[in-house]
Amino acid sequence: MADFNDHISQAKHNLKFLSGINMSHNEFFDWEVTVSYYTAVHLINAHISKKSNLHFRTHSDSKMAINPFGSLANTKVPENIYKSYIKLELLSRRARYLIKDVENAIPDNSAHFTYDKHFSKAIRHLDILITYFSKEYSITFPVIDIFCITLVNDLQLSNFKALSKLSKEVF
Repeated sequence: MADFNDHISQAKHNLKFLSGINMSHNEFFDWEVTVSYYTAVHLINAHISKKSNLHFRTHSDSKMAINPFGSLANTKVPENIYKSYIKLELLSRRARYLIKDVENAIPDNSAHFTYDKHFSKAIRHLDILITYFSKEYSITFPVIDIFCITLVNDLQLSNFKALSKLSKEVF
């Protein structure tokens, strides 16, 4: 089973991929949101592994383990961290299945595509998670350059540097 360091390495690997795809092909917001979510999945799994030495195979089991209102006291996270993770998961579900990105949404027949505004939400939630786990475990993550017009004036980001124009350099 993967351990804490393996999950952190994979999270960093995913961030590198996210930056590369964002800088070279800034039109695949669905994939960028999905990569953001799976980066968070590895941060959560690293946390669970470190706190309990447990390894869950399903997303729902991991969510239960970190739920601040759940029964596994040693793997709980603060409510704001849990909510950011859940919102990121919902954004990823939107990107993967073209459904609304809200819990318990009433099904409709329209496709819900993913745009830059959804990507910016995903980055904000991922930034919250990275900041929390960086402090919790004294981990250093590189600051990631990201091109997203809706993030340019966001001064709250700690782990992402929002660029106002796309670099001509292709990775």
